[in-house]
Amino acid sequence: MSDTADTTTVLHVDDDPAFTELVATQLEREDERLTVRTATSAADGLALLDDGDVDCVVSDYDMPGQNGIEFLAAVRERHGPLPFVLYTGKGSEEVASEAISAGVTDYLQKGTGSDQYTILANRIGNAVSARRSADEAERRRRRLEETTARLEVLFEDSPDMVNVHDASGSILDPNAKLCEATGYEHDELTGMKVWELDRTLTPAQAANIWEEMAVGDSRRFESTYERRDGSTFPVEVHLKRLDLEGADRFVAISRDVSEQRARERQLERSEHRYRALAGNLPNGAVLVFDTELRYLSADGGLFSRPGVDRETYVGNRVDEVFEGETRATKREMYEATLDGETCQRRVAYEDLVFRVYTIPVRDDGGAVFAGIVMTQDITERVERERKLEQLRERTQELMYTETVEESTGYAVAAADEIIDAPLSGIHLLSDDGSALEAVAVADSVPDVFPDPPRFERGGAPGSRAALVWEAYRSGDPVSVDSLSDSDRVTEESPAESVAVYPLGDHGVFIISSKAPQAFTDTDRLLAEILANNLEATLDRVDREQTLRTRENRLGLLHEATRDLIRADSTREVTERIAEAAEEILGFSLTVVRLYDADEGGLVPVAQTDQVDDVLPERPLYTPDDDSVNWETYESGTVRIIDDIETFDDVADKGTGLRSVMLLPMGEFGTISVGETVPRALDDTDEFLARILATAGETALQSRAQRADLQSRQAALQRQNERLEEFASVISHDLRNPLNVASLNLELVAEECDSEHLDGVERAHDRMAALIEDLLTLAREGQTLSEVTNVELAPLVANCWRSVDTRGTSLVAETDRTIRADQARLRQLFENLFRNAVEHGNPGDGHDAAATGSQDATTDGDGSATDAGLTVTVGDLPDGFYVADDGRGIPESARDQVFETGYSTSADGTGFGLSIAEQVADAHDWSIRVTESEAGGARFEFTGVETATE
Repeated sequence: MSDTADTTTVLHVDDDPAFTELVATQLEREDERLTVRTATSAADGLALLDDGDVDCVVSDYDMPGQNGIEFLAAVRERHGPLPFVLYTGKGSEEVASEAISAGVTDYLQKGTGSDQYTILANRIGNAVSARRSADEAERRRRRLEETTARLEVLFEDSPDMVNVHDASGSILDPNAKLCEATGYEHDELTGMKVWELDRTLTPAQAANIWEEMAVGDSRRFESTYERRDGSTFPVEVHLKRLDLEGADRFVAISRDVSEQRARERQLERSEHRYRALAGNLPNGAVLVFDTELRYLSADGGLFSRPGVDRETYVGNRVDEVFEGETRATKREMYEATLDGETCQRRVAYEDLVFRVYTIPVRDDGGAVFAGIVMTQDITERVERERKLEQLRERTQELMYTETVEESTGYAVAAADEIIDAPLSGIHLLSDDGSALEAVAVADSVPDVFPDPPRFERGGAPGSRAALVWEAYRSGDPVSVDSLSDSDRVTEESPAESVAVYPLGDHGVFIISSKAPQAFTDTDRLLAEILANNLEATLDRVDREQTLRTRENRLGLLHEATRDLIRADSTREVTERIAEAAEEILGFSLTVVRLYDADEGGLVPVAQTDQVDDVLPERPLYTPDDDSVNWETYESGTVRIIDDIETFDDVADKGTGLRSVMLLPMGEFGTISVGETVPRALDDTDEFLARILATAGETALQSRAQRADLQSRQAALQRQNERLEEFASVISHDLRNPLNVASLNLELVAEECDSEHLDGVERAHDRMAALIEDLLTLAREGQTLSEVTNVELAPLVANCWRSVDTRGTSLVAETDRTIRADQARLRQLFENLFRNAVEHGNPGDGHDAAATGSQDATTDGDGSATDAGLTVTVGDLPDGFYVADDGRGIPESARDQVFETGYSTSADGTGFGLSIAEQVADAHDWSIRVTESEAGGARFEFTGVETATE
């Protein structure tokens, strides 16, 4: 709705444009406060409502698209209770009822006379007034809720003093802050009169104030509260009159303004500040100028300099005092100050640099009538900033140094260049900690000190060494402006001024000069900053060097690990462990122990050369010794002792050994490393030693496995030799007599005809088959010659043709290529095919067995046959199968068919399936016998590797 109640915006929606214009004209004529906007459809009307404030909608009922009721529903949905008058020519009870049900504000039927516009204007005014009254009532309700909520917050959380009192002055509810500030308890303040607390207020004055305030009015005044102990303090009181649920109440919010009053008293003295400031501003001056940029006064220490006098300024305008760029800068600042701005600039004048502040001066009305200039010579500060910038650039260079020499060289050069310290030097702690040795000195140092200064630990009092070590030990800088006048150094020295800055644990940074009082505070500050940065740089270089050392050691340790694995014996493994510990990790004292079951403990088997020089003969450690070494072996955890001299009942105590680390090597033993100084082993040492111990354990484990493998290989070789001997016996001693018997049988058959000769021939054939199978078992065993890619389909066909199939059929349902030894795989298929023909034919009277694989059906020449037995070779997800449709193998006999010599045929050797199993085992395949889909035997081979392209 409109923000003001003086005007009312009406939206008239009617599909007759001429009528809307007429109504707009008439309504604005009836009431000049009305402004009418028009639309010819409900959609256009909604768009106008969305675009701007409208106080009331007047709409026709019968319109194209949405009718008036539907338009009303849309208005209610999007704009809530906006007054809506249905002004229609279609008057009926039905329409009126529907409009009322839809929430219409008023309903008016179009007429023919002009008085209808008066009625309509009146209806609009009433509807808008009612809506505004309702909105105002809602706003008052919300304000009351907000006021109540704020009061609750004031009482609960306000940092100010709050009390509620009635029109009689009785305090009804004080908050905790008021009780705390005045020293009263809550019950003591409750019921007290406000003038008993506010000693500047009388009952009559209070009554007058309250009578002048209406509900909702506020008053602000200053007063004084009296505490329970009689002391007083100034307060600022904000009083508000409220109607709280019908009760007339006053809320007083008070704030202690003791500090504010003190600040005000300070402000009263502000007019005197600038004069006082002028006399105390170092290297500066305070000037006052008027609106004509004329200097009215000039004071300050700057005017005590030669050639600088007040008369040059006072009474003269800025244009008369300065020239060129300086004059332009100052004029710009002064004019901005007279416009009410505070300015600050750096201004160069001759060879000096000044910092200039300008501040506007206002009268009681707030108008600027003058300006104050505070100027200070900051030439030294600018020079210091220049040096700091140089130092920043130098310290950035330190961020990229890689060695101690490079870092200290940069620092010394920076000190000479920036601080003008020609006798600077950096001295770092020696390896043995006995002295601080020069590692970098300024170029002029050799001209003054023929030998680089070296400061021994424990220097005599008064010596230069004592002064330097004092700074190193304390961690605080030491500075002497004149050594010749100081009793701190009595030793003769070519330097007069000296400052020593510690560099943490690294050493010290010394700046010195042959002149006394050579270094300013700025120089000392810069030197300290440089020293701090150098210390951080040396820390970084140490860390990076440690990382490089660790990486280098890791690389060497990796090579050593390979050597450990390649060692030919356990003794060689342990000796290489000791060598790696000394040569790569730097452990001078290392002992490797292995557990010996026969000895019942950890036996020393390898050690570094220095062990015999430092330690007594290394003992055997057993579970009964209660030693740290055995404890490490048994627990499997690393143990580090920083100093064995601090432990009781520890082996090697008193021998010179101080730092010890013990590392387990699994079930094999331990590694002991040590040094003759305490706390010599850090995290890097432990990290690398753990790697060495793990590598040693792996090498010993590998060596044990190789020894076991070699033992097994030797046993297998002996077994193969016995089998070869056995095969020779079979081949020579059995086959030769059989050949003789077969030849004689042929001769006998030529001389006579006997029915018994066929039985003898069959016996000879069976003996020959037994000999061949025995030779295969003995000579081939579970070894493979060459594993290649083998296509199953052609191999199966070739094997089928090489076996007497007696008119049976082969179905090969595979196009798979596998990885196998082709010769051994041929043995597998031929024995399975032979087994199927001999045992699986339904007409042979024996139990059946079968195996197979490939996409061909053949009787040996590739064509299908109508024989009674069919052998099928097919694929499995990870292998192949050979199946037949013969008699099958009883489930009770399936565990026995692979046993050597087992056969259900009088003519069988009992070796065929054993050979098939042997070939499968040699390839690491699994073999299983089950029943085929046709009821015959099925042999499944799984775990078979398929050849890749």
